[in-house]
Amino acid sequence: MSEVPFGRPHLRTDAVPAVDVLIVGAGPTGLTLAVDLTRRGVRAVLIEAAPALPRQSRGKGLQPRSLEVLDDLGVVDAVLGHGQSRQDITLYRDGRRLARIPAGLAEPRADLPYPNIVMIPQWRTTTLLARRLHELGSAIRFNTRLESFSAGNDAVRAVVTTPDGGREDLTARYLVGCDGAHSIVRRTLDLEFAGSSDETQRYLLGDVTVPGWHPEVDGAVRSHAWLGTDGSFLGLAGLPETGQWQIGASITAGDDLEPTLEALQRLWDERTGHPQVRLSDATWLSNFRVNVRMVEDYRRGRVLLAGDAAHVHPPTGGQGMNTGIQDAYNLGWKLAACLNGHDDTLLDTYPAERLPVARRALAQSTNILDVVTNRNPLVRFAVQRLLLPLLSRPSINRRLTARVSQIDIGYHDGPLADDELSGGRVRPGDRAPDAHLVDTATGQPLRLFDLLRGPQWTLLLVGDASAGRLDCDALPDEVHTCLITPARSTSFSGRVVIDRDGTFRRAYRAKPGTALLIRPDGYLHWRAHTPRADAVAKHVLGAGAHPPPAAATRRQAGTGEGHDTEEG
Repeated sequence: MSEVPFGRPHLRTDAVPAVDVLIVGAGPTGLTLAVDLTRRGVRAVLIEAAPALPRQSRGKGLQPRSLEVLDDLGVVDAVLGHGQSRQDITLYRDGRRLARIPAGLAEPRADLPYPNIVMIPQWRTTTLLARRLHELGSAIRFNTRLESFSAGNDAVRAVVTTPDGGREDLTARYLVGCDGAHSIVRRTLDLEFAGSSDETQRYLLGDVTVPGWHPEVDGAVRSHAWLGTDGSFLGLAGLPETGQWQIGASITAGDDLEPTLEALQRLWDERTGHPQVRLSDATWLSNFRVNVRMVEDYRRGRVLLAGDAAHVHPPTGGQGMNTGIQDAYNLGWKLAACLNGHDDTLLDTYPAERLPVARRALAQSTNILDVVTNRNPLVRFAVQRLLLPLLSRPSINRRLTARVSQIDIGYHDGPLADDELSGGRVRPGDRAPDAHLVDTATGQPLRLFDLLRGPQWTLLLVGDASAGRLDCDALPDEVHTCLITPARSTSFSGRVVIDRDGTFRRAYRAKPGTALLIRPDGYLHWRAHTPRADAVAKHVLGAGAHPPPAAATRRQAGTGEGHDTEEG
């Protein structure tokens, strides 16, 4: 991929910043942020110390909420085209088959278009994001390493090494460290990476070919896991469209095995019962130990952290990469707003909202790992003889998938949730569900996500009564307004859509007259009845500039009314 210039080199440190945002690290988090900022017209520079994107499978599963993020960014169709949601997982205990678990069986719903994890190697995800960045007119600056930076009140001044070995001074309004667990940005800020490294949980990893074994069969990607009574583990996970598998094998704490194909072959021979199969064509080899760490703040003035630079997770549950992608999605619109004159305190809502999510993801992935690797004979018996066979039941499997899907992540008690109503199924801080609609102007079907897609705020008016006092011409330019009605007849002069088959009504349970203000990242910010344009503008332009609203405070104290969770 050729580099698209990001602007003229900037050598003075006392001039106007040459770029708006300097992003360090072109992994999934950094690329997501770069795509989001670029589509918003932000001058973002994405630097990467490596000469190219690495071909490593690493985080190989995209959760449903991340797929919705990629939908908004214009990448999801390519991801679905190269990935696979259906899985066939076979578990063995001491060489004998223990259970066979089908996964990825949930059907799309009107409110949830992507209900399953999509298996796709991380290198493919980053390639597709980099391609999207290129389509938007930007690119990664490879062979460019951050050497140092200093942050002032008005800008961040960074020194980077260039591909020819030279040095360049870059001045940016903000700097975001997406540079992984060994982040130079985090170390420069001297932020404690609190947590632990478990030396008893160590693994050899690799992307390999297994002759005679096919990663995909009958429209499903295959996985195998061999569990030993001694606590050993060896797993194979098929990598769609590659002919390869990701292999992972536990090693003992005192074993200094290097990540080589020969070492993996020895562990394969010992644990699988297939010594005649010879692993080959390794394209990536690595070692891994379980780390559970995070910082206690994601922001220091004009410098912010996202992804693995801020939190690292055990691989169980597929939370790490997905949490990083959603960090970037939460941060992107807020950075763009501040660059366009919004109160800088909006950026304080980024750690306020995302720190609890990281804590939850760390706890969830650690709990799953503790269950899977527990060496207590009674616990191991319960897992292997009771829990794992239960997972072969589709209904149980769907529930487990839903628990790790990140769809239920929300910011109810955060600083950007303001509620003037009671009842309803979706309240401020919740993810805005999808719905099936019809555009009255064209007669064509569309999704609610089609209305939300893009960098704007969206004001949904439920029924004609919601637009009674609203002067749409007085709304801020970044607010797109749409009336949702059960029938075609309406006096509203703006965009009108019909609630096809009642899917919006069932998903939201919003009473006629309700107005729903949805943030650029697809979360409900504010609910009210027949609002005025000045009230809408106040919430858009003043978001994050004030303490949590009184309604949210009442909910935290337990005095507010609950919301309706009746099934529709």
